Amino acid sequence: MLNLMVLLLASAATPPPYPESLACAAVTQAAAELAKDPITGIPANPEFDHAMFWSFATMDAARLAGMSSAQAEADQKRERAVEKALLAADDAAARARLAACAARVPPTGG
Repeated sequence: MLNLMVLLLASAATPPPYPESLACAAVTQAAAELAKDPITGIPANPEFDHAMFWSFATMDAARLAGMSSAQAEADQKRERAVEKALLAADDAAARARLAACAARVPPTGG
């Protein structure tokens, strides 16, 4: 899991603009849902870590844009459903978005 230091460092930085953060949150959350263990229901790492990072970034970006957390959550839910269907269908563009967003998550240091 993301360690506390990475979360603190990430929260100190300005997140990418809301649309960009939202896109990364949606695709990484979709990947985490698809990576859930069928028995425990827990997403595998690193998918879960990436989804958490981008979820926090999206909420920060929403706050900076003057949006409510409820609107940001609704946007993530809607976009995640779209991305989940695309990833499940092995859409090349969705896989490329996922890889690009995952590459932007800071390393956890172990």
